[in-house]
Amino acid sequence: MLATSIFLAGLLYSKPLAAVPAIALVFLIYWLLRYNYKFWKINNVPHPKPSLLAGNVGATFTLRKHISQLASDWYNAFPNATFVGYFNALTPAIMVKDPVLVKNILTRDFECFAKNDFMVDPRYDPLLAHSPFVSFGEKWKRSRTLLTPSFTGAKMKQLFPVMDSVADEFVSFIKRNLGHELETKQISARFTTQNVVACTFGVDGGCFNDTDSEFRMMGRRVFDVSHSMTFKLVLQTFVPPIAKLLPISFVSKDVDEWIRSLVAGLMSKRMNAQPVAAQKDDLLQSLLSNINKHNASQTEVTAHALTVFIEGFETSSAVLGFALYRLAKSPEIQQTLFDEVSKVLAAHDGQLSYDVMQQMDYLDWVIMETLRMHPPAATMHKTSTKKYIMRRGQRDEAGHDLGVYVREGTPILIPVLALHMDAKYFPEPQQFDPERFSPARKVTHEGTVYLPFGEGPRICVGMKFGQTQVKLGLLKLILQYRVSIGPNHKPFCVDPRSLIYQAKHGLLLTFERR
Repeated sequence: MLATSIFLAGLLYSKPLAAVPAIALVFLIYWLLRYNYKFWKINNVPHPKPSLLAGNVGATFTLRKHISQLASDWYNAFPNATFVGYFNALTPAIMVKDPVLVKNILTRDFECFAKNDFMVDPRYDPLLAHSPFVSFGEKWKRSRTLLTPSFTGAKMKQLFPVMDSVADEFVSFIKRNLGHELETKQISARFTTQNVVACTFGVDGGCFNDTDSEFRMMGRRVFDVSHSMTFKLVLQTFVPPIAKLLPISFVSKDVDEWIRSLVAGLMSKRMNAQPVAAQKDDLLQSLLSNINKHNASQTEVTAHALTVFIEGFETSSAVLGFALYRLAKSPEIQQTLFDEVSKVLAAHDGQLSYDVMQQMDYLDWVIMETLRMHPPAATMHKTSTKKYIMRRGQRDEAGHDLGVYVREGTPILIPVLALHMDAKYFPEPQQFDPERFSPARKVTHEGTVYLPFGEGPRICVGMKFGQTQVKLGLLKLILQYRVSIGPNHKPFCVDPRSLIYQAKHGLLLTFERR
């Protein structure tokens, strides 16, 4: 405000008459902004105090706090609220706290919130626009139709031998690096990238031997946020209409050209392969089988191959890395996991299969507890697509449930991490306790309080694939090695620069033979 005052004083001194309209305009804009920020007060909705222009999200866009941290702050500041209002820059938005409301939004009232709050322009991101995460309406339904057959339990059984072989390579990679301090997210990304490439394209990604593997390089390029992309992300929040005008893509040109060339080459080889029985039965082949069945274009096949590649390695590597980190901090839990895996394998003569792995209950609980404490998608962002009454859970004198009218286009935030760390639903939430998911202790709550993969029609389509590769990689390592916190490890804190929930300083671990 000091700079504004000096500027206005200068105008008054130099051109007093001409300055009057300018002063009036400045104060009109200022008044409109202040009035805009009274929106939730007028509607009697609890909300944190907004800042001028930035609203309540300034700390996220200045990279001081991850959005999940902001959401947790709001969640804890209003313990008795069903939902909390906030300002996404200038736009009134809602964070939903009540588990029943969360479930309604994601399932029963899905048609009112069927769109994720992330904008992609098909002119600049023709491949990403087909992703089931960002697409909407009929395009989203079509993308689910094309992808779902590739991620059934039967398909996971079929791919399991490939995954098993990659997991053995992972064990060998760790063996070559015994005695070294390793960053767990990075080594996990080597495994998940190698596995996704093998299962999707049927080729060797070279991720364990080549530090410059093209698949690792392109995987990193996808998540390299350029200055122009950051600028567009900020504009999406502050002024979406302007963001739509910027010819800036989220998938860089070199990644776009690389995946198109890769898929086109593989498609050509497979369509001309003789005999047909010699064709590989991987995820790409599943997509190719849909070309005639659903009249899919090559662009669609390429787009979904890119989706599988991106989503298959990044989030799974984060989960596997956090699971190893938590086991390293809890040696007794690590030993319990080793004992269970060894016992189940011994009962099957040491033969591991997809069905045998499903019998490892404690392994499942370890992954579930890891996802509770460290969900890759620590917040979910929806957009209301229809008018909606957000119920408060309070009644007026006539007995009617009080609510707030939600306009079409209102951003909706679901604080996944905050729900996972609420002691009402998960006692002692800071304690890593896999047995909280055991049948003897598991508690069912009304509504939805556990959301590592989402819920409802837009639940993660690759959930089974992600769970399978993470569990397989983890059990193979625990069978061979003890994992410990590295001597140079820094205390965990979330990286505010990252789109997914991950450690700012990495997670440094060491491995030793059992």
